[in-house]
Amino acid sequence: MAATRADQRADQCLTTWGVEGGGASAYIAPIMLRRFFTAFLALFALGALADSASAKPFPSLAKRPSETRDRTPPAPQAVVPAAADPQLVAQVEGLARQAQSGDAAFRTQLTSGRAAVDAAGGATPSSEAWVKAQVAISTLDNARYDSVAALAGLDSLYVDRQDNEDAARVAADLTTIDPARGRALAMVDAQNDALDTLRTALKQP
Repeated sequence: MAATRADQRADQCLTTWGVEGGGASAYIAPIMLRRFFTAFLALFALGALADSASAKPFPSLAKRPSETRDRTPPAPQAVVPAAADPQLVAQVEGLARQAQSGDAAFRTQLTSGRAAVDAAGGATPSSEAWVKAQVAISTLDNARYDSVAALAGLDSLYVDRQDNEDAARVAADLTTIDPARGRALAMVDAQNDALDTLRTALKQP
């Protein structure tokens, strides 16, 4: 439909040119003029459409409320420990004394154990000196039993007392247990190092 109207307008212009131009239509082919006016009218229509599109409002680029809110996570609230549990305090103190007792017994036997290992020197396995050194090491290992048992008890308390929904209660209990547990662990680690040194000094069978 648009093309037909354009052709009609082009024909009208050609007629006008033929009358007023004094025979100009004889030199310019009618088909060329028709195409020219058709293209001109198409460009005019496209310009109108562009104006109509430019009049439509674009979406706002301003930040939305959800984008402007503070997304910084809140600072964690400090947990204030509850009062110490007297029963737990007594239990931890008893295990701490047990660990110290076992360590003292170990230190007493350590001197004789080292002497036995030194006497074995480069003795061959199953020799008398080598057997005496092995017995001394076993005696030394048994002497530290209380320390190892006390550390195991403190470890169990440390794990069990964390199974509580009351964060303040957990904080208080772990504060009671952790120092004694740390000292017992240091004792047992030192004992393990001493025993490893003695064992490696002897020849292996």
